[in-house]
Amino acid sequence: MIRRLLVSTALGLLFAGAASAGSPTRYNEPPKAPILESRSGGQPSTSRGRKGYRSNEDVTGSIPMAASAPLVGVDAAHAALSAPLWTGFHVGATIGSGWAITPLAIPNAATFSGVGMSGVAGGVTAGFDYRFGSVVAGIAADGNLKSTSAYLSGVDVTFREAASWALRGRLGGLASEDTLVYATAGVTQAITKLTYPTGDSDDVRYTGAIFGVGVETRLAAGLYGRAEYLQSLFGQRNFDGGRYNARLESGVARVGLILKPFEMGDWSGLPVGLAAASSTQPESWTGAHIGAHGGYAFGSTKLTSGSWTGDGVGGAGGVGGALLGYDYQWGRSVLGVEIDGSGGGARSTASVTLRRFSANAQIAYDWDYSIRARAGRLFGSTLLFGTVGWTQTYGRLTTAGLGGIETSHLFSGVQLGGGVETMLTTHLGARLEYLHSFYDKYAGVLGSSIDARPTTGKTRAAVIYKF
Repeated sequence: MIRRLLVSTALGLLFAGAASAGSPTRYNEPPKAPILESRSGGQPSTSRGRKGYRSNEDVTGSIPMAASAPLVGVDAAHAALSAPLWTGFHVGATIGSGWAITPLAIPNAATFSGVGMSGVAGGVTAGFDYRFGSVVAGIAADGNLKSTSAYLSGVDVTFREAASWALRGRLGGLASEDTLVYATAGVTQAITKLTYPTGDSDDVRYTGAIFGVGVETRLAAGLYGRAEYLQSLFGQRNFDGGRYNARLESGVARVGLILKPFEMGDWSGLPVGLAAASSTQPESWTGAHIGAHGGYAFGSTKLTSGSWTGDGVGGAGGVGGALLGYDYQWGRSVLGVEIDGSGGGARSTASVTLRRFSANAQIAYDWDYSIRARAGRLFGSTLLFGTVGWTQTYGRLTTAGLGGIETSHLFSGVQLGGGVETMLTTHLGARLEYLHSFYDKYAGVLGSSIDARPTTGKTRAAVIYKF
């Protein structure tokens, strides 16, 4: 009798396990417990097995989260951090890729879309945030040092954006308890330096407006990661009694580490405890995705001829397109591949208007595409990632008043960048990323001795749908 009871119980467990294996466990659902038939003829009973039971063996990293059982592993470590309050002071350090364009003009005679520059920008930031429900408002001040510069070898002149500061407000919404998506705007000042062959230099200060967007997510208790793009538009400065003028436009895509020393304190009266599990967590990041993106691009074309170098012909413009890809999750890591295409891009123009003569020229990068790999790390429902791959862009040079010249070239190169992606619903996500491209040289433009080599960068936001 006892032997028959043991055999029937074992068969019941095997059949229940086979049935549950047919439907995969979802990321945020508790594991389905086996249902055992009562020997006394009563209602079936449910057993969860031993304490901390985990039935999901999905190698893609899907981890069941049972409401009545204690969390285990990396998810428990993440949830065990005190709930972020988002109210308090913060300090941090930032680093990123910066660019600047300085349009020049001689009134009623000539215009040039800009001297293009790119380089590294690093600095510090400090501020204060206050949380109202799911909304966070704050104020921040930053100071930055920059290496963005352009060099003209023929006359041995260097133009550089040396430093800047900004005072900004920001307002955002919480995508989850750990992740903030925000917009920011304020006032800024840039310090530029023009260095002459004699070694003398002039410092010029430009004052203007700054605005941008960003994403901030918690990495550990009191430590946050931030990715943001900031665009600055400055007023016009007149020189030599108004005989010519210049204005500055710049942008920076940067990442930062933010320290919130008072996060562990109970500023708002809320209990400090376990962070709530995000309802936007996808079942798994493994799978295909599609998306639409839009943003802003800059370009700088370096021209060389023998020992002469012009660094560079700058321009900017809007960009938009579509993307598709596939990701594979392993634990808290995500690996993937992606292809995307974009229309629009940077355009550089120059014109001359004299009494008996006029001419204009344009360098435009009309479209591009890339094939890239990406790798990242999950923090809750937010992915921080880097990406690298191969890209091509279509460049076009046209002139009018100079014989109507037109030529084009397909440039190939390397594209690299990084970004942050967070889930808004189970299948819908938002992404902010920066991509920088280094292209090959177009030798002998129009049969001349001039070579052209473009460098482009674009910051874009995207809406992603995960299948």
